[in-house]
Amino acid sequence: MANSIRRMRGLAGVSLLGLLFLAAPLQAAIRVSVEGLDGELLANVEALLSLKAPDLDPGLSEVRLRQLFVRGRREIARALEPFGYYRPVIDADMARDGNDWRIRYRVDPGEPVRIERLRIQILGEGAEDPKLGAPVDKPGLAEGDVADHRRYEALKRRLMNRALDLGYLEARWQTSELRVDAAAGRAEVVLVLETGPRFLFGPVRFPDDVPLDRAMLQRYVPFRAGEPFSNRGLLALTRALEDSDYFASVEVHAEPERAINRAVPVRVELVPRKRHKYTAGIGFGTDTGARLRLGWAHRRINRAGHRMEAGLRLSQIGHEASLAYSIPLKNPRTDRAVIDAATRRKETDTSTSRIRRLGLNRTRVLGDWLQTLAVEYHDEDFEVGGEADSSRLLLPQAGWSRVRAAKRIDPRRGERVDLSVRGSWASLLSDVSFLQLRASGKWVRSLGERTRLLTRLDAGTTWANDFAALPASLRFFAGGDQSVRGFGLSTLGPTDSDGQVVGGRHLLVGSLELERQVRGPWRAALFVDGGNAFDGLRDDLALGAGVGLRWVSPVGPLRVDLAVAVSEPERPLRLHITLGPDL
Repeated sequence: MANSIRRMRGLAGVSLLGLLFLAAPLQAAIRVSVEGLDGELLANVEALLSLKAPDLDPGLSEVRLRQLFVRGRREIARALEPFGYYRPVIDADMARDGNDWRIRYRVDPGEPVRIERLRIQILGEGAEDPKLGAPVDKPGLAEGDVADHRRYEALKRRLMNRALDLGYLEARWQTSELRVDAAAGRAEVVLVLETGPRFLFGPVRFPDDVPLDRAMLQRYVPFRAGEPFSNRGLLALTRALEDSDYFASVEVHAEPERAINRAVPVRVELVPRKRHKYTAGIGFGTDTGARLRLGWAHRRINRAGHRMEAGLRLSQIGHEASLAYSIPLKNPRTDRAVIDAATRRKETDTSTSRIRRLGLNRTRVLGDWLQTLAVEYHDEDFEVGGEADSSRLLLPQAGWSRVRAAKRIDPRRGERVDLSVRGSWASLLSDVSFLQLRASGKWVRSLGERTRLLTRLDAGTTWANDFAALPASLRFFAGGDQSVRGFGLSTLGPTDSDGQVVGGRHLLVGSLELERQVRGPWRAALFVDGGNAFDGLRDDLALGAGVGLRWVSPVGPLRVDLAVAVSEPERPLRLHITLGPDL
């Protein structure tokens, strides 16, 4: 009896020592591998696998390690379900490898479960709303597709967000189910959305302490009371107020809990900017040399939102001082009247101009186009081809511009088009009669992930009763960073009897550029430019070509180009440096 008791105590001691050994912390590396998967399946498994957790304690006990090893099968199975794989076959083994542990999972995800039936139904007032029907007509899921949870959840978000954006603020899911029969390998999607009533925009309330007239602020509101409520309308109001430059902070809040007869009041919170703004900048371009820019603006001269701006620009080829008084019109987001005055001096290799002008212009948006109508009194002293003269003109002019691009600084695809017409009549406060038309455009197209094609065209024509009396600033010249590279600024055009460039009646310049991303923000470019300013069809076209390097900065690409004047007998090289948005 005593011997039996001693043997039992001995066995208990051994068992206790074994348990203590198993429970003791491991001081060994744990190597875990998952085979049979790749891509997003592998990434999701490794993200959910406890044994792959970055904060896994390397000193955990063998008991705990084996628990995690067993749990790993379940974690792998759950990690595959969002991708539609519900029937994986998982083999696993765990073994010592010297002092370390090696754990290996071999996974066959099997065939994915596919959607056998898809049912989407809209109930309530939104049932007949065609704008809400778009996600239903093109749901992004179809019968026969893999039962991917991500696409299912994306469809739910699209439907609900669309309903809320259209003013169905009480929309709710009556049914939202992804029913999976894993054994049969099929699934059913059932989505029934009850929209409830459609809400409308109510009154918009601005703070009482804002130093602008309430009527003027109301002109920034892009919707009317009684129109269907939409989140896009709120976003448009926010952006309009932010872009006005009157406010340092803009917050727009809908208050559906205070709705009366489904009309949702909107409350706007505003923090005004300081009245005065000062700006300064420096730059460099091969056409202009070093540049300095100074500016001052008075953002709010009065409660009607009038503003005044003054600017000074200095460069190695000239200077300009300007003053402008701006008045917001019916739609202050886009419509504005400006009275401006400026004096400018510009000296190039071919001409010198000293200009004084006083003008009035009005800008407004017409569809996709920004229209500018203006009249300007233009007083210019100029020297071209060794001949000095002066001219005074009353210039009515009109311009239209359009930009289409997701982003203007560095677009993958986009375009900019500018059209203008201007002229004068000798019998109306002018020394010469002329009419000038000009059209220019730039297009950017993506050729794959890393390559872009940039094309540019600039064309113009002039009719004048006395072209020699037309000021230098109103004649056409070619050559330079934004014209035909390989040639200096305004060094191309018709010449006089002494061979000096005097400018032309017509302009035609084009460019093709192929740009390839090298690494990160760095790109390489090949380009060819051609064109000229001319008086007749027999004038020769200049041709330039070269290579360039681009660095995409926050304010636009920095371009360094080395161009050769191909059409010149000696084919001289010229460096061009520019900075700014593509469009």
